[in-house]
Amino acid sequence: MLALLKKKNPYAQEARQAYAAALLHTRKEEFYENLGVPDTFDGRFDLMVLHIYMILHRMLEDGQDQAESFNQALFDVTFADMDQTLREMGIGDMGVPKHMRKMMKGFNGRMHAYEEALEQGQFAQALKRNLYGTALAPDDKKIAKMEAKALEMLGFLKTQASSDILSGQVKFDKE
Repeated sequence: MLALLKKKNPYAQEARQAYAAALLHTRKEEFYENLGVPDTFDGRFDLMVLHIYMILHRMLEDGQDQAESFNQALFDVTFADMDQTLREMGIGDMGVPKHMRKMMKGFNGRMHAYEEALEQGQFAQALKRNLYGTALAPDDKKIAKMEAKALEMLGFLKTQASSDILSGQVKFDKE
């Protein structure tokens, strides 16, 4: 009954497209081979979270009313996919909620950490703690390169019209 009362987010389909673009971009070998992001479930999750953060951050910069609805739809799509991924990995019905709570808490923490780090000019430190948090021996040179890459991607997102992103057309670089 509650599902019938829940209002559908008008950006659900567009958020799926934006999420798909983020996932596709996180699969680039450059992140794992050249920039040292751990090629593990946790490393890939953290890289995906960074990409989602960049989209959310970009949309909130304009302060449009639509940004809140779009960002909520993007969050919902992201965690619906995470739920499905956990189930495909063989996590049972009883374990999925526990894992989801942990992932959502991590997501929320990273959103705040990245935002604060950007404001304070300490983005590399936030990347080291979060994106490289599971790396055995994080390489400071690779982290610096990843910081430059992330800031470049944020800059590229800023060149895109909000209306394009709201329509699900998200690009992180010229490719």
